[in-house]
Amino acid sequence: MTSSAASNKAYHSAVHETTPLLTTSESVPTADANETQPLAHETSPNNGDDTPLPRTQIFLLCYARLVEPIAFFSIFPFINKMIWETGNLDEADVGFYSGLIVSLMTD
Repeated sequence: MTSSAASNKAYHSAVHETTPLLTTSESVPTADANETQPLAHETSPNNGDDTPLPRTQIFLLCYARLVEPIAFFSIFPFINKMIWETGNLDEADVGFYSGLIVSLMTD
């Protein structure tokens, strides 16, 4: 058997569920298939450190998500009057420009 065939056979015999999927052909796993390796959460330095949730930030984000649609829909009763008074437009064009402004506000 050639040396490349022997290394290929050794590589395939050492592959198991913790072997990375994307490796180069030169990198052969050094751990034996029967050895147990520690899990990632067991070796984590922050294993015992419980950090609290940022409740203030979460509350502010929920509040912003609640207020946004209310602010968006509160413009509808007033947009036509604003366009009519400030736009110096014909009455037939007010609907077009108010629809344009409202459509620009949507995501």
